[in-house]
Amino acid sequence: MFKSFRARLVLFIVGLLAVVQVGTAIAVLNSLKADNYRQGVHAIDVAVNVLKLQLGDRAKQLTTGVGILASDFGFKRAVATQDIGTIKSVLENHGARISSDSAMLFSPNGKLIASTQEVQDISFVTQRILEARRQGLKSINNLVGVDGYVSQLVLVPVRAPNLIAWVGMSFELDEVFAQHIASITQLDVSFVSEQSAEIKHIVSSLPKDDLNWVVTPSKLKDYIETPMFTDNEAYLSSAVKLDEKGGEWGIVHLPYAPWLKGYEEARNNLMLIFAFTLLLAALVALVMARSLSRPIQKLVGYAQAIGLGKTEHAPKVAGEFGVLANTMNTMEKAILNREEEIIFRSSHDFLTGLYNRSALERELTSQLPRSCGALVRINIRRFKDINSMMGFDAGDEVLKQTGTILSDISPDVEYVARTGGDEFTVILSKHHREEDCLKLQEIIQHEIEKGINQRIRLKVSIGVLPLSADITTANDAMRRIDITSGRAKERELGIAFYQDGLDEINQRNLTIINDIDNALLNNQLFMVYQPKIAVREGCCYEAEALVRWVHPELGFVPPDEFIGLLEQTGNVQQLTFWVLEQVIDQVSTWWAGGDKVTVAVNLSALDLVNESLPDWLTNKLNEKGLPVSAISLEVTESAVMSDADKVVSVLERLQEKQFHLAIDDFGTGQSALSYLRDLPVNEVKVDRAFVQYLDTNDNDKYIVRATIELSHSLGFKVTAEGAENKEGVEILKTLGCDKIQGYYFSKPLAPDDYMVWCHDFNDQKENA
Repeated sequence: MFKSFRARLVLFIVGLLAVVQVGTAIAVLNSLKADNYRQGVHAIDVAVNVLKLQLGDRAKQLTTGVGILASDFGFKRAVATQDIGTIKSVLENHGARISSDSAMLFSPNGKLIASTQEVQDISFVTQRILEARRQGLKSINNLVGVDGYVSQLVLVPVRAPNLIAWVGMSFELDEVFAQHIASITQLDVSFVSEQSAEIKHIVSSLPKDDLNWVVTPSKLKDYIETPMFTDNEAYLSSAVKLDEKGGEWGIVHLPYAPWLKGYEEARNNLMLIFAFTLLLAALVALVMARSLSRPIQKLVGYAQAIGLGKTEHAPKVAGEFGVLANTMNTMEKAILNREEEIIFRSSHDFLTGLYNRSALERELTSQLPRSCGALVRINIRRFKDINSMMGFDAGDEVLKQTGTILSDISPDVEYVARTGGDEFTVILSKHHREEDCLKLQEIIQHEIEKGINQRIRLKVSIGVLPLSADITTANDAMRRIDITSGRAKERELGIAFYQDGLDEINQRNLTIINDIDNALLNNQLFMVYQPKIAVREGCCYEAEALVRWVHPELGFVPPDEFIGLLEQTGNVQQLTFWVLEQVIDQVSTWWAGGDKVTVAVNLSALDLVNESLPDWLTNKLNEKGLPVSAISLEVTESAVMSDADKVVSVLERLQEKQFHLAIDDFGTGQSALSYLRDLPVNEVKVDRAFVQYLDTNDNDKYIVRATIELSHSLGFKVTAEGAENKEGVEILKTLGCDKIQGYYFSKPLAPDDYMVWCHDFNDQKENA
């Protein structure tokens, strides 16, 4: 609601004024209320003083009237002679003359001699007479409670000439007297007699309806401490204790309604002033806000136009807003330049100025499907070596020149993009043949070598995807050219054309890679075991563990296929640990049944750089209670050569733990035979390529003989794999081979089948 600057400014001004006015109003009203209270208290104090003066004047008049009686000679003689009849008659006559409620005569010791009215308790009179005698007082004037009524008691001594009696008169403080005091002070007065927290009698000028709730026992003590309001603030009351020893009170009541009326009128006037001031402030604030916000609104409109990409002139405003307008104008130009740069960079390669991969895909999307032309991918081979040997400047120069050459090489070039670090992709309007690729290779290699003016032998690979109607999306085209480019890199000539089926092969590979995790969880993979025959003993107590996979959609997937893909993606260690766990569990079962079989497990290059493998394998065997002799490990020659130093370090740790190690597929790698002597292994396995046709190929026989003799001279055992006929097996025995495995003896078997076969084979040897 208050999101705009103008509304917030108006709200701020009005709110600030409202806070100030509210604070002022509260201060003024509190001051008025406090002043009213002070005036009320002052009025009550004046009324209390008037009440005291009236009581004092009345006491003097009454004392004079009683003193006349006490000095009368006839009355003195009657007192002296104890003429009770005369005394009562005189008391009645004189009391009626001065309007007393009762007249009494007491002995000098305070005993009642005669009285015009019966009094229930005169002990309070006796006490005052005795006190007066001790103090030598000439008269006694007290406000006391007489039979529950508040009365003014006057006692005067009778002397003849000595003290012979005390004559006294009591005058009740009635409503007439209360109204008399109220007429003088303009305040209401109440006279209360209270005993034992109960009110015995009340005389008051208050209306009877107000009397019951204004004067209560609980409020008497409150009124005497300080002037107090009633609950509804109708009266402000203050009490005066008339008799210090009794329970007689005089209470002055100030009707507070007139005072409150003045306060309420002031409050209402303040509210009217407050409302008028706020309205005026709102109008002034609105005018000010419009004036102040006008340049801001212009700047806001200008900023919105900039945000929408519209080009407008900066508004003409003065002062600080003018500086802001100029700054926004500069910012607009910078934004436009930056947008142009961002748009350019989003579709172009920053180094070469060519289109990038995203731009190429958008272009393909707009063109496909099309039935003519080709998509050509050019890769600079060993570009990383150029950067490392000649520096990044030389590498950048190679990329720039390649882009320039491709842009100008032929009128058939429709689109050129740099789609990777060392790769360029070109859309051609015509099909591209192999001779065109060779010519393109020659031009690029020659022109760049000449341009960089350095001794370098540059080579490029070229992949070609002929465009056809079945290529409908940019994703299809880019995927197929990626596949073709990869095949071109693998070829010596460096040229490859897309062939039907390559995409399906790639999809199959992706399926295999993506499904391996699920296959491990759902037991799609399983282990088989191929027997290894000890030649000299003629028995079988060893096997090689081989993994198999039956995919629910692809069917049987050859191990070389999925293991090779896992090695390429770096996920083969997951499979290796799964195989090791399966084999160890199976070997544990066999050993528990008394069959001491040693099973060989193949390790990949990535497994051999895992320094935690020796400890993990040892701990796993210990958990099953198996010795290290229960497992042997086979590594390929190429795996050893991938990272010789680290692999040898891991092999040495495995040998320290007394694991049996074998070099698998020996003879197929590129290492020298002399390298074999430095490897920490115990066995050499001759590859099946040299064993399979041993009985018909003399060259294979010479190679196997040399391998066996060299291995034995170095202290290694020799195993030949791939033996498929009796003639080959006999030759291997003649050459001194230690172990043989192959289909001649048995294909790889399920665990239970392997153990049955092993028992049968060993039994035949024993029976023979």
